[in-house]
Amino acid sequence: MSQNNRIVLPDRIVPMRVIVCGAQRTGTLSARHALFRLGFHDCYHMHDVRNNPVTDGPPWIRALRAKFAGDGAPFEKEDWDRLLGRCQAVSDVPAAFFGPELAEAYPDAKVIILNRDPEKWYNSVLGSIHSDRTLGFKLKMIFCLIFTPEARAWVRFGMTMGSSFGFNIRTEKDKALAWYERTYEEWREGIPEERRIEYSVGDGWKPLCDHLGVPVPLVEDPESGELVEPPFPHVNDRSSFLGEMVHVQAGWVSKGVDNLFGLIGRTVVYGSAAYVGYLVWKTRLGGRT
Repeated sequence: MSQNNRIVLPDRIVPMRVIVCGAQRTGTLSARHALFRLGFHDCYHMHDVRNNPVTDGPPWIRALRAKFAGDGAPFEKEDWDRLLGRCQAVSDVPAAFFGPELAEAYPDAKVIILNRDPEKWYNSVLGSIHSDRTLGFKLKMIFCLIFTPEARAWVRFGMTMGSSFGFNIRTEKDKALAWYERTYEEWREGIPEERRIEYSVGDGWKPLCDHLGVPVPLVEDPESGELVEPPFPHVNDRSSFLGEMVHVQAGWVSKGVDNLFGLIGRTVVYGSAAYVGYLVWKTRLGGRT
């Protein structure tokens, strides 16, 4: 096919239908699972950044710096389409940081304000994202930073996002809670009331489905044979979160080991070639120049 006849796909291939404005550790992954069940695919989540930090990290860094540091141009719809064009929904930070901007870019999308008690939110963050890491975990992370590009990209993204908060969440609880309250106020002020619902994952299916205009899901009860509501997803508790981080790190370590042995192998090959070249030079030319 010639260059002129090449088919160029648009950046946005599905409509943006749902924007979940919820801070980390407010049930964003449970909301994502629920949206999947209701037919909203894909739903962008922090997991997508973590799983693809080399490709997704840099655009989020640009967006965060533009909004919170005034460094660069703010993202416009074309930028969001390039980053989120395969997704019908977003949930969790970093996307939630841009709730009003996304709502403006996608005026037909429904918005969910995902609530959680501030004290419970803070304790959950301390017990998961900002929990103390073991020495072994830290040492493995150092190894990953040296030999695994994905780990380096993830840390660069994390440092940029962390600087956007403007406080140390571990030691400055008052500032963290003030940020939490202020962020939710900004979402409510920046998004028309008729487009959003106040929601928590404990509210179950009905209010969520009513707001999104979709039927409540039903499954067959194995005992009675009747159609009943399935349990609402509740995933990613503290232990699951920490276990997932260990799993991700193990993958990075494995890649790092492969990269290390690849580096050693190349060094041996290049070194051997240089040594053979030296022997040839010495044998044929007597080492004379």
